[in-house]
Amino acid sequence: MKVKKHQVLTLSVLFSLIFLIIPLIFNPDTVTASSRQPPISQNEINISAKSAIAVDATSGQIIYDKNVKQQLPIASVSKLITTYIVLNQIQAKKISWDSKVKISPKVASLSQGSDFTNVPLQAGKSYTVKQLYDASLICSANAAAMALGEYLAGPNHDFGKMMSQEVNKLGIKNAQLYNACGLANSDLGALKDPNLKDNAENTMSAEGLAQLSQELITHHPEILKTTSMTSLKWDGKVYKNTNLLLGQTHPFKIDGLKTGTSDTAGENFVGTGTSNHDRIITVVLGAPKDQRFTQTQLMLNQISQNLFPTTIGANVLPTKAVNVINGVHKTTKIGPASPKTYWLPQGEKIKTDFVSNHNSKIFKTPLAPITKGEKVGTVNIKAGSDELDLLSGSETSVPVVYKVANPVNVMKMIMGALELLVILLLLIYLIFQIRKFNLRRH
Repeated sequence: MKVKKHQVLTLSVLFSLIFLIIPLIFNPDTVTASSRQPPISQNEINISAKSAIAVDATSGQIIYDKNVKQQLPIASVSKLITTYIVLNQIQAKKISWDSKVKISPKVASLSQGSDFTNVPLQAGKSYTVKQLYDASLICSANAAAMALGEYLAGPNHDFGKMMSQEVNKLGIKNAQLYNACGLANSDLGALKDPNLKDNAENTMSAEGLAQLSQELITHHPEILKTTSMTSLKWDGKVYKNTNLLLGQTHPFKIDGLKTGTSDTAGENFVGTGTSNHDRIITVVLGAPKDQRFTQTQLMLNQISQNLFPTTIGANVLPTKAVNVINGVHKTTKIGPASPKTYWLPQGEKIKTDFVSNHNSKIFKTPLAPITKGEKVGTVNIKAGSDELDLLSGSETSVPVVYKVANPVNVMKMIMGALELLVILLLLIYLIFQIRKFNLRRH
């Protein structure tokens, strides 16, 4: 009987220890909801442009599309690529906004032409990168864009190669790029490339332009400060922004991005706007005369009337805080690193699954110190039986991170170490007693 009592006592202590330790290591949980959202069909929106697309700026979800992979002339929309390169160069500290750009006679000659949008530039005079950047985006100044191209790469064909390399890095393959401004080769005057046909001009797809715009807005949001300006004052004259939707507030507040027009391209417009902080990007290529803005408006109205935004934020997590061992604070908040928005028909819901970095559980109880922004896991976005239609390069997942830091509480760490030491000594004592008892039996 004594043997059984000791065995029962030993097992009871061990099981108690196991049940005390396990909750400190694992805390499993999951979250799910339901179904998916296809883009609005072409039958629901009567777009007469050759190509069109509407996407969410955060998730890359394609909400509407028509001939989105067709490569078409983009005219002055090309300046988005030029300014994207400028912004990358500034971010990399290779140039600055105050860097001086000296105007060549050929660029100055192009700026004096009245056939295309321009601001006058003087040969031999230097302008800042910021001045030329603003002129390119706000009033679509062709010579200003060409000056930036010359400053960054030299002759047309070299900057054209740089443009192609930059869009290729984004995974955009269906593009043919020759110059910084988007004019046809024959319209460049003294800047014409003798190695190209007269009708050579920049071409790209609506899908590619949507992807480029998403990249710009995500990594260079300062571009919207410029594209939202309704006019630019240059040498005492006021030049109006070519985006006539600026100032519109319903159903979306429009604040960018760029227009483009030519005989071969027709009317193009890459636009963006917000509704309750949810941002949409639209692209219309090859619209009939005076139709690029009305067609954009048609897409936005249909989206607003038929769909509603679902944001993947803290609401998709089963818990918004986790317990922390040895932390100054008992818990630390967690949440998605960057919320993404998906547009759904009424009554439908996105399906989500949370997967942590540890054994597919929500989290292991972490040990302080915890760094703000450290990745905990991922929220995977699922679409039921179908896949969400996304731009190339977009992912149906959102990283989950610690929202706040939690440093070590030294006293708590010492007390925890002492508790473990006591438990360890207790186990050693129990083992010793059992061995001692067994020796007595023999």
